[in-house]
Amino acid sequence: MNTKKIITSLFPYNSVSIIGMEKNSGKTTTLNYILQNLKGTKVIGLTSIGRDGEDYDRVTNTHKPRIYVEKGSLVATAKNLLCKCDITKEILAATGISTPMGEIIIMRALSNGFVDVAGPSYNSALIKVRDLMLDFGCDLVLIDGALSRKGSAGNLVSEATILATGASFSPDLIKVIEESSHNVKMLQLPRCSDKIADLTRQILKIGRIGFIDTQSNIEVLDLPTSLNFHREIVDAAKPDHKYLVLGGAVSKGLIESIVQNRELFKSFTIVIEDGTKIFIDSNLYHKLSMIPVKLEVLDTINLLCLTCNPTSPYGYSFESEKFCKLLKTSVDIDVVDVVGGEL
Repeated sequence: MNTKKIITSLFPYNSVSIIGMEKNSGKTTTLNYILQNLKGTKVIGLTSIGRDGEDYDRVTNTHKPRIYVEKGSLVATAKNLLCKCDITKEILAATGISTPMGEIIIMRALSNGFVDVAGPSYNSALIKVRDLMLDFGCDLVLIDGALSRKGSAGNLVSEATILATGASFSPDLIKVIEESSHNVKMLQLPRCSDKIADLTRQILKIGRIGFIDTQSNIEVLDLPTSLNFHREIVDAAKPDHKYLVLGGAVSKGLIESIVQNRELFKSFTIVIEDGTKIFIDSNLYHKLSMIPVKLEVLDTINLLCLTCNPTSPYGYSFESEKFCKLLKTSVDIDVVDVVGGEL
């Protein structure tokens, strides 16, 4: 896939999220590439889950590319950051959504320039902001996300997703390839059958965790979340259970408990809401699949492509062509080098 195909792949959608595996993985570079190449073709709306667009990352003490928007674009950002956006602004709406940096404000750019973006930190507010920008005439809302808060890639928030990876994840090239491939796999987990989907929805209407047995009977556990209730979930597993349904986030701790009690979960299938809800690395996923336990989802993620950034702000880089080619052989989606151009 060449980089221009990123642009054409966006045309069918009105909302797309860009999530990064790690800070400085090329997410902002990907975003700026899209903004540059959509210039004059669509009215773009831009927001973020968390903050982006600042020129210096205070967590990693590294410089970052700023976000550049053209006249006519819409931006949703925190009130305290309006002064850091060097564009002429038309304020369209005060959303009533609070953040540590002030209320989320939607503005229209009346000139080209750089913006500092900090959007809502939870999905329901993100959906409200997205819908408001679409109502104000946006053709496409771009949501700057993060893998640690990858719920922005869920179907309720955006219609499609781009995953960004890069050398900043680790100086170990093979580790970057393995974890990038793993994250693609998690975002592309297969959908469960219609019958199991119906039973899963029944469970999630009543609670957050439950089992489906071999006769399609359901059992709902009286637990508010799977987090910190690993022992209770493991103890509730019975020989005739076939599916474990988990609503909300699925933590590393729960999967480790299942692996430790592998005899109880042989040939199980774990059903989660979508691939953004599970937080395990490739090593733990391998241990789970060896039991064997399968992972399935209620809703699939529309993952458009994987972008790669071979340079790291920490003083090292990968050989671009080798990095991208290894990624390309490890995943079944298109890979784009947003720094070096088409592959």
